[in-house]
Amino acid sequence: MGLIHQGRKIQVISAELGIADGEYAWTARFQLAKPEDYMPMRMNDALTVTIGGETYALIVDSKELDRAGGKSPTFIISAISPTARLASPRAMPFDKTWDAPVLASAAVNDISGEPVQWDLVDWWIPAGRLSVTKAVPLDVIRTIASAAGGVVATKPNGTLAVRHLFPDPVPSWPKATIRHVLFDAIDNLSYKESFRARRRTNHVVVRGYLPGNATLSIELDDRDLGLNAGRSSFFAGETAHFMVHAGPDVGHIQATSSAGTLFQHAAQVYKITQDLAFDKTNLANLDKAVTSIDSVIWLGNDLGNLRLGSDGRTIMSERTGVAIARVTCTVRALAWGLSSPSSLSGHQSFPIRVQVTGQVQPQSGDGELVCRRGGGEFPGEDISDPLLSSAPEMLSRGRAEIDSGEDLQEIQLTCVFRPRIMPGHLVEVHDAMMGRSWRGKVTGVRHAIQVPKVTTVLDIVRPTP
Repeated sequence: MGLIHQGRKIQVISAELGIADGEYAWTARFQLAKPEDYMPMRMNDALTVTIGGETYALIVDSKELDRAGGKSPTFIISAISPTARLASPRAMPFDKTWDAPVLASAAVNDISGEPVQWDLVDWWIPAGRLSVTKAVPLDVIRTIASAAGGVVATKPNGTLAVRHLFPDPVPSWPKATIRHVLFDAIDNLSYKESFRARRRTNHVVVRGYLPGNATLSIELDDRDLGLNAGRSSFFAGETAHFMVHAGPDVGHIQATSSAGTLFQHAAQVYKITQDLAFDKTNLANLDKAVTSIDSVIWLGNDLGNLRLGSDGRTIMSERTGVAIARVTCTVRALAWGLSSPSSLSGHQSFPIRVQVTGQVQPQSGDGELVCRRGGGEFPGEDISDPLLSSAPEMLSRGRAEIDSGEDLQEIQLTCVFRPRIMPGHLVEVHDAMMGRSWRGKVTGVRHAIQVPKVTTVLDIVRPTP
């Protein structure tokens, strides 16, 4: 093993180096032999580690010195992949909105500031769907990757990578290409398996829209020049008019009443003015869905141009801050009239109840995909992600959920040092003691060095026998 700092070779007593699914970077811990090697190291200094011919790029993450009692001091250096610059606390939070459609991989490269190894389905994120406020780059990259069932990791050389959580679907493992083969007599030093109940999932629904954002409201038309000419109270035998405001993702709207006769008017188009408050954010919400923003007056601080979200209610400004905007918007509403009877059960004063219903439907360009494996008898929670826009990435996300819900068993295997192995790789293990061979996916890798001995500990999941 070799550890290099600023061109100098550092003497190491012991070390650990590892990464696992869900961890974006390699992390390491070194016990150094000499104080003259420990003292010059500073936070974020570059380190180069070579183990068995494989080289790892790291930076110093923290330092520990223990000089308890009369014992010789111990010098500990913790290190992490240089991609830590994208995560808190090293990274600066940023604000940005992608106003035009953008490829997921292009957005990630933009956020990272350098090319990222992309091993996941690529897709177009619709315009305006990707908008961040005071977020660190890694969190945004993770959000994009997870939308299509991906995870973020770092290659040994320090390159950020995005891949599918399960590069190979679980049912394909018996015939898939194997990256590593381990033999009991040569490689395997220790073996531990555990059994526990897992939450099964083999049926999920994936959507590229958020049904929870649907809006539907009803109100009496009290406009001075409206259908009721400014009136808000009515007598038996008269006709009252009301308007229905619906979001763009609500259709099949119907109205029913407890009494009287309903009839529909032509749609009403009119303007409203509302003051929107921005409280250290770039987002605000209108009281009702509108079709356009016609004018904006900033009452004080100016946060730039305003953009209307796809739900017709969310307003996004160019910048983040504390401000008030007076906006005038165009509204389109459906309208009904209710002709009341002259009396009900002998009464001339009575209430009438009106109910309006609608159905949530996908917005243009969005869709819904049902992912099922086997009998589909274990349904998971529905998935709605506005970053998704078409079938391939929805299928990728659904498969990740179903693969995670397979009946998998956890194995921990210690073997002789195994280079070039990463979480996500498929391995085949020949177990002579148990008299069988099996395949599984690596979920964690940890190299343990006790100079000069080097071993590798693998966390693996495999289908339950």
